[in-house]
Amino acid sequence: MAIAQAHTRLSISGLGWGFSAALVALFVLCMLSALFMPMRAAHGWVTLLSDAPIHSTRIWAEGLIWSVVVGWLIALVLGTVYNWIVARRAVASLPG
Repeated sequence: MAIAQAHTRLSISGLGWGFSAALVALFVLCMLSALFMPMRAAHGWVTLLSDAPIHSTRIWAEGLIWSVVVGWLIALVLGTVYNWIVARRAVASLPG
């Protein structure tokens, strides 16, 4: 007898909040390092989300907004694809 494993579906809203929080935290860390450290290592991530000058408030607003938007887009794509694959595997593993 074959035993089918049940895989739970991913919560897209949970993924959205998780990815958004992670990207916001990364943006804040990169902004802080760009502001307080002389090296330019963090500017790549910061300028990916905003083209505003590094000492403006606009860069904070755009960076935080785009971090949330990108987090939700990643969650929508990843969660939908994962749930679709899990559903297809569950149907394929049914006996009969």
